[in-house]
Amino acid sequence: MMNYKKSGMFPLLIYSSLILLFYSFVIYLNCLHNSFVYDDQSTIVDNYFIRHWRNFPDIFTSKYFRLSAELTYRPVVTLSYFIDFTFWNSNPAGYHLTNVLIHLANCMFFFLFCLLLLKKELPAFVSALLFSSYPLLSESVNAIGFREDLIVFLFMILSFLFFLKSHKGRYSLYYPLSLFCYFFGLFSKEMAITLPALIILHDFVFHPFLQKNTGLRWYTSLKSEFYHYYSGYILISLFYLTVRFYFLHNPMESEIHLPLKNPYFNFLTMTHVLAYYIKLLFLPFPLNVDYVVPVATSLLKISFWISTFLLTATGILTFRSKQKNRYIFFCILWFFITLSPVMNIIPLGNIMAERFLYVPCAGICMVFGILLTKSTVFLSYLFKQNDNRKSSEFITTTYASLPILFVLFFLLAGSAYLTLRRNTDWKDEIRLWSKTLSVSPNSARSHVNLGNAYEKRDHNNAAFEEYKKALKIDPNDADLFNNIGIYYNKMYRYEDAIACYKKSIEIYPQHTRAHNNLGVIYTKQRKLDEAIQEFNKAISINHFYPDAHNNLGIAYYRKGFMDQAEQEFRTAVSMEPNHAEAHNDLGILYNDRQQFDNAIHEFQTAVKIKPDYANAHMNLGAVLLRHKKDKHAALFHLRESIKLDPKQDQAAGINKLIQQLEHAN
Repeated sequence: MMNYKKSGMFPLLIYSSLILLFYSFVIYLNCLHNSFVYDDQSTIVDNYFIRHWRNFPDIFTSKYFRLSAELTYRPVVTLSYFIDFTFWNSNPAGYHLTNVLIHLANCMFFFLFCLLLLKKELPAFVSALLFSSYPLLSESVNAIGFREDLIVFLFMILSFLFFLKSHKGRYSLYYPLSLFCYFFGLFSKEMAITLPALIILHDFVFHPFLQKNTGLRWYTSLKSEFYHYYSGYILISLFYLTVRFYFLHNPMESEIHLPLKNPYFNFLTMTHVLAYYIKLLFLPFPLNVDYVVPVATSLLKISFWISTFLLTATGILTFRSKQKNRYIFFCILWFFITLSPVMNIIPLGNIMAERFLYVPCAGICMVFGILLTKSTVFLSYLFKQNDNRKSSEFITTTYASLPILFVLFFLLAGSAYLTLRRNTDWKDEIRLWSKTLSVSPNSARSHVNLGNAYEKRDHNNAAFEEYKKALKIDPNDADLFNNIGIYYNKMYRYEDAIACYKKSIEIYPQHTRAHNNLGVIYTKQRKLDEAIQEFNKAISINHFYPDAHNNLGIAYYRKGFMDQAEQEFRTAVSMEPNHAEAHNDLGILYNDRQQFDNAIHEFQTAVKIKPDYANAHMNLGAVLLRHKKDKHAALFHLRESIKLDPKQDQAAGINKLIQQLEHAN
């Protein structure tokens, strides 16, 4: 790549970078107001593991899978959540800002990579502009729980960038940096394993020694490249695979539901998926969070042959492009190589998703950038041939550029519009899953998630209707039975709730929430031994589960095992210092032991953490009145309690006490 400082183009490079960053930020500015959605609940909201840095060493142990809410080993991504929680706590805007900033960094480094690869600023700039606003990438930016696609691209593009720089000088600096980034990319997401293939492809397409030499000299050049470059990536890949599948393999991976186990059906179905991915590249709508892909079982269906024709045509165009433009050839193969890990070669639980296209789309954006700028040159040539007046070079180029500028404006404006509108679909869970169901009405997962969203807003009947729809589609969903059990619990239909929780556990024995929820029902029914057994099962599956520890403490308390109860309450508080319920329960225990100062402290802590906690206000008011004789403070907290929950069980007694205090005053 040319030296921009010496050529006088350095200011132009700076301006291009600033325009790119500004454009990229504006495109995703409206997603900063979005809430936690989809997998964010398990990854962030309910993930107590990321809330304390003392848990961080467990990221390098087999405990990681039980604690991190990750199915595969992605410690770099989990580290980013630790950092986010330190700065933002539970504020979703901060997490979304982090995603947007990572995407901005990706756009910037992708621009620099294209400059180094294509050696021209205009196609590099156009490619980066398209990448920054491409609608297919919006899922990865909007979903905090899918941040791994952003991070793996960051490390992959940096590694490739440093690899290209190492060919041009300062090998001892850039090559180790490339290996360093590749290492972190692998531990962000498995897709990084395709980087060595991209590097080898790059050398076969562009390396002058491998192109010109033949026979023994070609073998010698390849051997030199292997020792100087490829061996490092291969050794790191072997190290990663050893860690991933031997030392830190998640045994739960083998228990996930795999929609495609038959190789023949897999081939037929993934042919459809790949063809649909190609369609989305050119027509990125309608976008969908949960694609329902029917399993293809026959060669006789017309849809299979249409998909096959499309893929065959794409393959022919790809290999013909090698003779016409090797950059386009490389970029198209980039798409297929980076997409290969998610083509169900190794069975996946989810066989199609837009986030899988974040890394592959970079190759297609480069193709568009190259074609648009090449078209300008071609049209300039045509104008020259047909211009009888022989206009100046500037005028000819200007006229030739106008159609291309119009096409580019149309692409960027269309992409920006679709992405900005798509960002609003991620505003909250009700909006996201309602939109998804309008595209995929047969998505059981979407019905369940929409039901969850309704339930959080206490729209219980609407939630139950969604659960019933999901049950018709997929009668073997463990989460679904757990959610129906929660609904029955709220309706005081305890036996129905128990049956649902047991069904959930039967389908998925490691379902911690189902074990915990079943224990809660048993506690209500005074079946304390059964409750303790269920809470202990939940804790044995996930030790960092403060709700289960607190509920176990309640069961021990009701059995009269005060020491064990205190230990469990303290354990819950140590895991989650902001666990208001655990502080309240610990205050009740201290009050029974006549440790009134400790009780007041715990009740005050619970109220401070959760100002709308009616029971904690009631307990604090009662203990302040009886043991501190502070009628004014007691009256305040009792009033707060009845205002927050006027229908609570103790409402009559609280109102009577409030009247007595008011009369005394």
